[in-house]
Amino acid sequence: MATVPTRDLELSLLERARALFKPLTANSNSTQETENLAPTRICIAGIDEVGRGAIAGPLAVGIAVIDGGEGEPPAGLTDSKQLTAKRREAMFEELAAWPAAWAVGTATATEIDKEGLTPALRLATFRALDALAKSGYNPQIVLLDGSFDYLTPPSDLFSATDSGFPSLPIADSCPPRTSPKVTTLVKGDAKSVVIAAASVLAKVSRDRLMSDLADPGYGWAKNKGYASAQHMAAISQLGLDSYHRLSWTLQGVSSATVAQAWNNRRERPAQSPQVFSTQKG
Repeated sequence: MATVPTRDLELSLLERARALFKPLTANSNSTQETENLAPTRICIAGIDEVGRGAIAGPLAVGIAVIDGGEGEPPAGLTDSKQLTAKRREAMFEELAAWPAAWAVGTATATEIDKEGLTPALRLATFRALDALAKSGYNPQIVLLDGSFDYLTPPSDLFSATDSGFPSLPIADSCPPRTSPKVTTLVKGDAKSVVIAAASVLAKVSRDRLMSDLADPGYGWAKNKGYASAQHMAAISQLGLDSYHRLSWTLQGVSSATVAQAWNNRRERPAQSPQVFSTQKG
């Protein structure tokens, strides 16, 4: 039986955010005065990623935002991994209308190969946060699934050298002006309803993206870029595609096959990262 998360933690954090942050006003212009100020809209968010273990396709990070104006979430909402693909699709439209706002950011296979998995994870998160900021939502507190805080900048220069920060152009990779306070939560997608929402929104968005890719025979629509037996058999017949993560070591794939895929990628247009988002009203 799937574990159904509650909203208790989120509502508690929302009250904390309201206590910690005061709405920003036109008269708040001194550095000291604005240090703990926030945009008029006080909100918190849940963050979860999908596609970390795939061998092809993008990494996706979902963010769901609540500000206290939501009703009850869709019945049966839980960790996306505990829901069938049919159930996730069936609840998607209702779920997309539930939070105050949501966004899913991605990092391409090319970016994963260039930057590494953790920097790409962070880059996808910043893209989603940027989409939310453009809609007027800058969560003051976020619940991050897992035990590793990949969102908070390092506190010193030396830790930054190993932090996994992207080396992509600053306009594309920089974080929002004010980084949110981060609370990590192990197995958060089964404990927090806002993380569960982010999980399902990210999963469905990425699955749809994979299903829409031009497919010469890898079975993207079925395997979603994961290393199924059918997918690996297709690689043995077709070689690797530019959507594969070419920096990863894949059992049974020769170095010559990988080298050819790198050459093919250089000859093709760069993959464009996708961002999906919406908000109520």
